[in-house]
Amino acid sequence: MRCRRRFQGRRALRVTGAVALLIALPLAPASGSPPPEPPASTFQASDPLEPGPAGTNIAGGEAVAMSDAPFAVQVAYDAEGTKVGCAGSQISAVWVITAKHCDSARLQSVRLGTPYLGVGGSVRTVAARYPSPAGDVLLLKLSAPHPGQYASLSRTFPAPGSAARVFGWGDQAEGSGVMSFQLKAAGVTVAGQGSDASGGLSVRTQSRTGHPLSGDSGGPLIVAGKLVGVLSTSSILPAGNTSGFAGLYNDHAAVSRHLGWIAVITGITPS
Repeated sequence: MRCRRRFQGRRALRVTGAVALLIALPLAPASGSPPPEPPASTFQASDPLEPGPAGTNIAGGEAVAMSDAPFAVQVAYDAEGTKVGCAGSQISAVWVITAKHCDSARLQSVRLGTPYLGVGGSVRTVAARYPSPAGDVLLLKLSAPHPGQYASLSRTFPAPGSAARVFGWGDQAEGSGVMSFQLKAAGVTVAGQGSDASGGLSVRTQSRTGHPLSGDSGGPLIVAGKLVGVLSTSSILPAGNTSGFAGLYNDHAAVSRHLGWIAVITGITPS
């Protein structure tokens, strides 16, 4: 079952709900030259209407231990936590942040504390979902606490040129349909500002050592140990391109844009 839809350019996505709450003020434009436009062909990094284990994630990159990203979680579309369709980040004992376009009636659980896809760690039922009114961000409240190491929210938008990492479970190639059994990471570089799948402010990155693909939606973008973005969209990976990722771009919903709203919903503020 596929969990990716390709599209030309950008398209408006269905918003499953809007919460009229306090949100952070928009950031001033980043200094320096504007970031390059991504290629015309982009895709929503995961399709929640057709969730399942056949999606793809980071192409290239490297397998890493859970200690590299102890906050990384698997968002699943069944109660057992085996039909993984998106990634996310644990930001407290009972809260996970992921992409809003991952939301659907089938989203049921989160698997935490394991580097292995669909096995190990702990599974928590999703008790409540809160979509952001300002971009492609979704907060998931867990049915029971899960103690662990949580992602720290960044107060600021990262500077262009900053080195960053993305994390997820995924394939080495576009369209192979088999997700990685082990957590993977790839290096990317912050290119500047862009727009996420819901029209919100994004951190645009250029892929370097790997490239996130469908199914990696909602996964963390980490700069200097802080969560700065939630993966929203990515460029289509050309056929046969398994090592040269420099011409590919990604847009991650900017966490700093949502801090006020996150604080209202969860009580969590940047550390």
